[in-house]
Amino acid sequence: MKSHPSFQQSMGHLKDVGMGYFEHLYGAYKLAFRFLFGTVQLLIHGLIPSLFVDAGKNASDAYKR
Repeated sequence: MKSHPSFQQSMGHLKDVGMGYFEHLYGAYKLAFRFLFGTVQLLIHGLIPSLFVDAGKNASDAYKR
């Protein structure tokens, strides 16, 4: 039975990044929640500039890791 092209692309991506499925899932969710947290901080920072001054830098640094 032939697999769906999107499945083949997913497996290719995992191979390209050198990760297993659950390792990739964990990393993607960890980054997504970090960005979500950063987004909330930046929305608050936009209203009250003295709060969460480093929110943008911290979210960006999380991406670089």
